[in-house]
Amino acid sequence: MDAQQTSNALFDRLQVALETASGGTGRVTIAYSGGLDSRFLAFCAVRAGFGVRLLHAAGAHVSPEETREALELARAMGLEAETVRPPLASPATLARAGRERCYVCKKAIFAHLKAMAEGGRLCDGTNASDRGTFRPGARALAELGVHSPLAEAGFEKPEIRRQAAALGLPLPGQAARPCLLTRFPYGVEPSAEALRLVADVEAWLAGRPAAAGLSFRLRFPDGRHPALHLERAGLEDGDSGRPEAIRQALLAHFGAALEGLTVTVMDRLSGYYDRIPIAAQAPEKACG
Repeated sequence: MDAQQTSNALFDRLQVALETASGGTGRVTIAYSGGLDSRFLAFCAVRAGFGVRLLHAAGAHVSPEETREALELARAMGLEAETVRPPLASPATLARAGRERCYVCKKAIFAHLKAMAEGGRLCDGTNASDRGTFRPGARALAELGVHSPLAEAGFEKPEIRRQAAALGLPLPGQAARPCLLTRFPYGVEPSAEALRLVADVEAWLAGRPAAAGLSFRLRFPDGRHPALHLERAGLEDGDSGRPEAIRQALLAHFGAALEGLTVTVMDRLSGYYDRIPIAAQAPEKACG
């Protein structure tokens, strides 16, 4: 099977998955983060003739900049995303959940979105590549009966990026934007101030030329002190001084809020706390 035949087969399977998710109504409700996967799913659903409703879950776990961008990107597709503020599990509950934090959080959010969806039928942007990684939240989606048309059709992330570019969807190279809670160790209760600091720092840094082409996360590995993690793939030969220049720029702008800031370059940015034994993580009663 050549590339075009493979592509056609994927879109045929996606059509079937969307029809199943619609329950024969011709309409689908999508849990819409504004990330590439949920945008691509919405774009393809519209292109296939489905009526599309987008529900964007906003709250302390999502930066205001991310919500603003999500709404703008929906409008670029001719859609209006509804901003929903579902009840979130308390910081203490999430801390007690340990490695199941994502499961507890996602179960609460998606149960609320599912109750808003027509006929209780809700879709999300999970793709086939996601199914091979540690994602406790995926269990919550399965228990709630959330449809994942991209995964069901066999769309993997590289193919989504390729097709998004070919179809003219904006930002086909968009980086993943995990929940702000992932910047803190399991067992930590991050304060609202700490979550806002992460959102503010990452939004500010994303707009600086010094960080162009870089993937990064501001994390609190010991539950209290900030650490900027940079992905090595974005650095070029001769960039040895760039991490320190970024650190100095952050300290100059944010001052005491980032006291003790360190910068570390790593080969793999995602899944940081999942690679560390939970006993080695240093939870605090509160963070920030």
